[in-house]
Amino acid sequence: MSEVAKDERLLFVVANLAMGGIEYQKLYEWLDQSAINVTNLLMRPHYRYVDTLSGDDVTSVKFVERVINMAAAPHTKALDVFIILHGSPNMLYFDDGAISTVRLGDQLQAANLKHRLRLLYSTACYGATHAPDFVRAGFRTASGAKAVCANGPYELPVQLLKWGNGKTYKSAVMAGNDPVFLAIHDHAAKKLLKFTDVNSEKVIFGKKYTRITSEAL
Repeated sequence: MSEVAKDERLLFVVANLAMGGIEYQKLYEWLDQSAINVTNLLMRPHYRYVDTLSGDDVTSVKFVERVINMAAAPHTKALDVFIILHGSPNMLYFDDGAISTVRLGDQLQAANLKHRLRLLYSTACYGATHAPDFVRAGFRTASGAKAVCANGPYELPVQLLKWGNGKTYKSAVMAGNDPVFLAIHDHAAKKLLKFTDVNSEKVIFGKKYTRITSEAL
């Protein structure tokens, strides 16, 4: 298997927690902007191009179109996608409404881009119920939280540093699953934000030993 060089990798970041309601509006806006800024800071040196979809532009239609267009771009061998959205079991929430990940998976699978889709990283709640649909759609590997996800501010930069430094995706996820920080963030989400079903631990599906230099297949 040949290595995928920087100029052959693209990254697509989708962030819109702020649409999740007015109760935590300021927090969600901060999380959106922080996720975009951190991802750009840590990942731009490792990709030919980092594209972002945020705010009102985060519709399911635009998401699918952007994934397909970026994966099909000339000279691209690997497209990675980072999702910072609200989720529930088997559902993701876009500006145009909720959509099942089964349906999203079907739409992406129909584009037949398995040879280009590589990593689907998500901080969405219940992302572990979404990840199998993205692997079925063609992504080499995908991960997600077991229940409500509260660990993103710690996990995202930790995972990205490991990933950018050439570690396996399994190693990156294990670093983000640090039990001390999982306990701190999950406890805060329950006590301060009054969430109930909180479990930020990430589960990986697909080929766990994928690296930033791995081919998508």
